[in-house]
Amino acid sequence: MRVRAACRRSCLTGALVLLACSASPPPASDPPPVRAGVPAAPEPAPPESAESPPAPANNPAAIAGPLDYAVIDGGVLVVWSRHDGDASEIVAQRLDPRGQPLAPPRHVLRSEGEIVDLELSHARGHAWIAYVAELDAETASGLLGVIGLAGDLTVSRTHVLDRFTAVALSAWGGSRVRVQAQGPEAAVVASIGDPVICRDRVLRRDRPCPGYHLFGVRGDGFDRVASVGVDGGQADMGRLVDVGAGVLLDVWAWHGGPTHADLYLPRGATAARKPKFRRVACRPPFRRDFDGEALVSWCASDDLEADCQGDPQGCAQIHLVTLADRVLTPRTGQPGVPITGQALRCSGGRPVLDLTWQGGSRRFDPQAPGADLDLRLELGVWTGELGLQIAEDGQLTRLRCGPDDRLARDPEPAAPLDLGAVATPP
Repeated sequence: MRVRAACRRSCLTGALVLLACSASPPPASDPPPVRAGVPAAPEPAPPESAESPPAPANNPAAIAGPLDYAVIDGGVLVVWSRHDGDASEIVAQRLDPRGQPLAPPRHVLRSEGEIVDLELSHARGHAWIAYVAELDAETASGLLGVIGLAGDLTVSRTHVLDRFTAVALSAWGGSRVRVQAQGPEAAVVASIGDPVICRDRVLRRDRPCPGYHLFGVRGDGFDRVASVGVDGGQADMGRLVDVGAGVLLDVWAWHGGPTHADLYLPRGATAARKPKFRRVACRPPFRRDFDGEALVSWCASDDLEADCQGDPQGCAQIHLVTLADRVLTPRTGQPGVPITGQALRCSGGRPVLDLTWQGGSRRFDPQAPGADLDLRLELGVWTGELGLQIAEDGQLTRLRCGPDDRLARDPEPAAPLDLGAVATPP
């Protein structure tokens, strides 16, 4: 789970998010188009080298950067970056299920530039960290890297996947990188990068647009498997959603209204393909999840001033479709069916989200087999004992299931993480 400022860098999951954290309206005038004629990316260089600037681990003035965390066997893994003006480092630390450190933080990698975004994913005992570093703000040049971590936090591999020039890197906030771990030898990474030609919906001609790029990482290397451009300004992307049969990424922007694009990489494939299941186009920002059976689309109302209580058409909406393209929610002429009720509660000692709409309901269980459901800001991550939230400054919040099946804050205070602690060498 990546920590970001609410409603700017990350949105809440499901209808709870979309009711509380709606997108800002489209800009009165679109930002200038991404410039053409971007120079070819130079040959990637290793992130570690003898000429690299000293890591800022022992510099008390180093500034903490993006932070992310994920459940692992026996607790939680948290990673964060810090920057001293010349270089950045990434630090990792293992926590127990209650969020207490099991060992001192460990230095993972140092990188040129300032790390402006990172994401962590864990699968089958192995973690992957993807990060984007801004090398030069004036030229909007950036670097995309990925790191593999074994269970003992030793680095199993590092790759610089891309060096690029992208105006969108500095032009507006948003997610720059996503990663989906698929095991010790494989991961999928999505990132902003060089512009990609797309169709200008207003001028009705092709032009360079904010580009998003998908990479498949293997034990022996990596491939760029797909790229897509999205027309307009305020470009952003959703998370990588694992639907079992493959991984789905949504991107969007604004140009006379919302514009959409997506990429789908079937599991084991070396190139993106168009999925057989439909993907409804919602008003950005929106979220997708997979509940083990169906792709779940959470859509905000197009009319932000609408009264959901007085007018169901003003409510946030939900759309469910199986991978065989069987729609499970009623067809209403909108992207989805209006949500009439929602409750995050406990069942069997673990959190679930209960949702209702006119004539139907569904329970979403993040622990269900095959599910890829994200209850980020409401719950954090579920350690098997409690929900754990870690803020960007290291503050911890713990939630637990009570005997009445209510989810409540743990009364015992939690000590914050020391994000400035000296990291042990690899």
